[in-house]
Amino acid sequence: MELQSSILSKLVGVVEKVPWPEACVSLLLFFLLHWYHKQRKNPVMSWPLLRTFPPFVANLHRLHEWLTEVLAAAGGTINVSGPVMTNRNFLMTCDPRNLEYILKTNFNNFPKGAEINSAFSELLGSGIFNLDGKPWMTQRKIANAHFHSKLFRQFVVKTTGDIINEQLIPILASSARSGCAIDLHDVLLRFTFDSTCTAVLGENLHSLSSGFPTVPFSKAVDDVLEAIAYRYLLPRSWQHVLRRLNLWKEKQLADAMVVIEEFIACQVNLRKLRRLQTNDLLSIYAGTSEDKTFLRDAAINFLLAGRDTSGNAMGWFFWLLSKYPRVEKRILEEVREILMSNHRENLVLDDLDKLVYLHAALCEALRLHPIVPFGLKGVVKEATLPSGHIVKPGTIIMYHAYSVGRMRWIWGEDCMEFKPERWIDDEGRLRHENNSFRFIAFNAGPRTCVGREVAFVQMKLAAAAILLNFELSVEKDHPVLPRTSVILTMKNGLKVRVKERPQTLL
Repeated sequence: MELQSSILSKLVGVVEKVPWPEACVSLLLFFLLHWYHKQRKNPVMSWPLLRTFPPFVANLHRLHEWLTEVLAAAGGTINVSGPVMTNRNFLMTCDPRNLEYILKTNFNNFPKGAEINSAFSELLGSGIFNLDGKPWMTQRKIANAHFHSKLFRQFVVKTTGDIINEQLIPILASSARSGCAIDLHDVLLRFTFDSTCTAVLGENLHSLSSGFPTVPFSKAVDDVLEAIAYRYLLPRSWQHVLRRLNLWKEKQLADAMVVIEEFIACQVNLRKLRRLQTNDLLSIYAGTSEDKTFLRDAAINFLLAGRDTSGNAMGWFFWLLSKYPRVEKRILEEVREILMSNHRENLVLDDLDKLVYLHAALCEALRLHPIVPFGLKGVVKEATLPSGHIVKPGTIIMYHAYSVGRMRWIWGEDCMEFKPERWIDDEGRLRHENNSFRFIAFNAGPRTCVGREVAFVQMKLAAAAILLNFELSVEKDHPVLPRTSVILTMKNGLKVRVKERPQTLL
């Protein structure tokens, strides 16, 4: 008994002498060092409770570059978890094997899903880009028939050519005479907005005109897309509070949607009043249904697709040309050769398929700068991807198109080089194998963009006209950076100086 008391007394004495604050700090540091040592081996660090949210926020200003680094370190596919309170689990991938399985082989198991549809519901409604299942298939068939109609393509070539000759060329010529720098990115977005409005609505809104009039619709779309991107950064509970109180990005979205709804409603009503028989998409759709909501959703889905894809793609295309003058020279030679052989001053529809090198250069620009940098999918049933990763219902799959084009194990050691030649075979024809699941700038599988060929028509006509008539030089020290959005657009525009090209060479 005395021995036990003696031992207990000594233990109490030892405990009393222990510097507990220092001991607790030491223990905490031990666990932190152990955690850090374990986490530094992972491609993306996962914090207690917050998980991958801190590194995500820290890299928000360079989101796509960071995701590319993470996926490269992870071998192309990685599971990540949002903060505990969000209850969100993601699988990110850029592996072409997984992409083929998700977008084609097991297509029905990976719909957009309710959560993704909800995030875009205010903007896209029940349009083709926000649907799944039979409703999507029905709209897809209608759109596919119209977009692949030669009559519609001829209509696009004619109206796009008119906008180039009457608006685009005069604006750039005016800039050349003034000697002042101009935002080429803004010019191209305005050009594609007018061209797309004409193709979709049958009306040119002349946003590309002297003085660059404000286009409330375009700004509103940018604001909505930015707000939607932020919805994936916040816990669901925070989103609900922000929506209910109409605060921050949710207020930005709500205000912008008022502008968009008014614009689209006005255009739908005008189309009904005029009852003109033209080849624009809204007229064609109005012939199948008079439902205003259906027409609203169709109009806004196609307007967004046309405006954002072609305009932004050409912005990145011309920026890359400024860094690779040899590519510009070869495109110019190809265009001139076709025009001279046919004794024409302007390209026609039949000429466009002959512009192989220009097509390759546009594809190469889209490989490095896909305008929709990532896509999202839900999961219906548990499945094992070709990479071996298991996905379960509730998981959000994010396939990162931006990373696909920048992986050495997919495109080779020169993947960061702007090299149109990689798209052309030894016989001078386009390589069809590149239009697979390692190139998803226009999506892939059953949901491949229906407007892909129309986009190439617009881009080829505009790019050829600009290069034939002008020399462009990007302003020195002008920062060219992507904006954090669901669209890969330029944050600071593309400031260039324009010089008229001598026409004696044509």
